Amino acid sequence: MICPHCSKDLIQRQRTGRRCTYCRKEFALDPKIDGAGLHDLRIRKAVWKLSDGGRLVVTAGQLNHSLQHRGRPPQKYRGDKSVAGGLFVPGGILTLIGLGTILTPVGPWLLLPAALLIGFAIRQWTLSDVPAPDESVHSRWTEDQFRTTVLNRWRTTYGALPPGLVEDGLVPSTPPPARPAFVLLCPDRTVIAFLYANRYPERHRALLVRDLREVPAGLPLVVLHDASPQGHLLAADARAARPGLRVLDAGLSVRTVLVDQTKYTLLRDLYRSEELYLRLERSVPELTGSQRAWFAEGWWTPLAALAPKRLLAIADRAAERITAPPTAGAPAARRTGPVRSPAAGRPESPLETRRRALAVGFMSWPEPDPDGAPGGAGGARPDGPGLGKGPA
Repeated sequence: MICPHCSKDLIQRQRTGRRCTYCRKEFALDPKIDGAGLHDLRIRKAVWKLSDGGRLVVTAGQLNHSLQHRGRPPQKYRGDKSVAGGLFVPGGILTLIGLGTILTPVGPWLLLPAALLIGFAIRQWTLSDVPAPDESVHSRWTEDQFRTTVLNRWRTTYGALPPGLVEDGLVPSTPPPARPAFVLLCPDRTVIAFLYANRYPERHRALLVRDLREVPAGLPLVVLHDASPQGHLLAADARAARPGLRVLDAGLSVRTVLVDQTKYTLLRDLYRSEELYLRLERSVPELTGSQRAWFAEGWWTPLAALAPKRLLAIADRAAERITAPPTAGAPAARRTGPVRSPAAGRPESPLETRRRALAVGFMSWPEPDPDGAPGGAGGARPDGPGLGKGPA
């Protein structure tokens, strides 16, 4: 590793006790002790990048997410075919030698290690397609582990956290605005702390809450959530609880994550209840089959793992949209899905669509009668070049 004080390249024996043998100064993190690739310079670089060159204040939770693996972790298996090949070759050689010298005192003793090597090779080969236990259920460090491993060590060494980094639970919450313009609902404590640290409530006159039951009546609502079943259900519950009021879902959607999973921190929850998926199917019917399958595998992406600059831009854009006055005569939102029959409240059949189109004269051309003469519901075709003549 590189010494953060004198920039010397240190091997393991030159940094015993987290101290450089050249400048004799102590550093906070050692990649051999505290995790592969984790050292002081990497932490400082990560904080500088997350804070957009010092323009933002970021939280320890966001730093923790930034140090995790991006995208789906590579699948590991219980066996390895290359190991099987490496064991089978010496096992086969010993077998041939043992069989060739079977009548000598040494020959039978060679067959025993040969049999063991071939047995281990067969086991490695047969297990090469059997997945190993999943290691992507949790992030590398929990909140408490990250505080102990990184934050407390850093404070002990340097006396304070790097500039631009604050701990989630130590960000002071400002008093709520006297006349809030809207309410922002987000259950993630890290995201709320990040918005407070960057003066989001003062800039937008926003009231920040973490529970739907804390949302006051009569104010527009912005919902920020993870790309998870719980997050999508939170947005659906917010709409159902506030009929007639403006509710803007500005959270991270599973559709966005599935465009390119390699750009996001993917975590896995293998202990979701079946009731959660049943509620998701009832309350969020617009999810596609691939999106439901992704959730069914246990995957989810935390909102706090987004780049802080992007996260703040999403929240700022949501504030502008929710407080913008409605445009007079603005067209209604585009409808998706099949057209509903006004009478039956069900998907309209092709025959009903055709009848309704004919009733208003839409694209109605005459159709030939059984004798070949033009006619039909559309009336006579207008005369003109290339159009033919109408019925006599």
